[in-house]
Amino acid sequence: MKQELLFVIDNLGTGGAQRQMVNLALGLTQRGHRVAFFCYAPGDLLAAPLHDAGVPVHWHLKRGRYTPDVLAALHKVVAEGRYDLILSFLTTPSFYALVAGRLLSNPRVPVIVSERFCDLPQGPDLSERLVRPLYRLSAHVVTNSHHQRENLSRRYPFLRDRLSTIYNGYDLQGFAPAPNDSDNHPLRLLVIASVSPYKNGLCLVEALNLLQQRNGSLPHVTWIGQRVRAGERWQYLQLMERRIAECGLKQHWEWLGQRTDIADQLHQHDALVHPSYGEGLPNVVCEALACGRPVVVSDTLDHARLVQDGESGYLFDWQDPSDLAAKIEAMVQLDPQERRLMGARGRRFAETHLSLDRYVDEYEGLFASLIQR
Repeated sequence: MKQELLFVIDNLGTGGAQRQMVNLALGLTQRGHRVAFFCYAPGDLLAAPLHDAGVPVHWHLKRGRYTPDVLAALHKVVAEGRYDLILSFLTTPSFYALVAGRLLSNPRVPVIVSERFCDLPQGPDLSERLVRPLYRLSAHVVTNSHHQRENLSRRYPFLRDRLSTIYNGYDLQGFAPAPNDSDNHPLRLLVIASVSPYKNGLCLVEALNLLQQRNGSLPHVTWIGQRVRAGERWQYLQLMERRIAECGLKQHWEWLGQRTDIADQLHQHDALVHPSYGEGLPNVVCEALACGRPVVVSDTLDHARLVQDGESGYLFDWQDPSDLAAKIEAMVQLDPQERRLMGARGRRFAETHLSLDRYVDEYEGLFASLIQR
């Protein structure tokens, strides 16, 4: 049965949630379903593939942080669209979808909300604590990690019968091993993350400093991602830049800013480093595995399900720069053939667990089960 679906998200920028929602929309469109988007914040770098596939995007740029105009605009889109189901990614879009889609519009249209992050060690933030009681209005709640599903089940018992985990999906032809593998001297390590405390970049800086003190030989680090120059993120960026300078690491560190050529960047580097301790399912780790790149990743959340320690990469204690330094040193000391074997094991994992077809299959099946009720 072909479905009429409305996807609600803040924008179409390059964030992980945005990329995954676009992937899902394109996969469903290829299967004959009709998908439309509703977005309310600036950011349209991912709009082009939707336009090319004939997926309409309803834009309503919100007038202010706490103004009700988004609810009114989304209510109008829902009322006029005759949708079979509404899907939202992220906390604030889920608030809009539940209120506009269920309370203000047709209460018979099922709304699925999807959480794409995890609760940080200090617990959910204020917006999450305010919005999650509204999940009672949802038909289903999807997480993209088992860790977060377990968190929600424990904290919100009323959700236990409507929770599931669906791992992200990737175009395994677009994200594929390079035809000619890299063998850089010194080793080139890639980080793909916005700069913020929970991305844990200072741990990497301190690990490099320890390596430098130990043997003086360092890999080159390239950091791709947004550097927000406001608030807590700006303070953390300043702290990172100050420590990079104090430790004499500038010549070993390169900031590239936001990029869309992620597969090409992975091909040009030898391994991915992911120090973050606050994720749902990290796109960058999954994309590195798909590209046949070994990964050095924090041993938390679902990361140990993605990366088998010593097989497709290394796990480290995210609170211990010396442990990260040891794992980077182990990666540096591998010969190119051993790194290629690690990458090949990661690629096999991606083919089994992270394909786009599997991702679309699981959402398509969930949609059908809810629409038929």
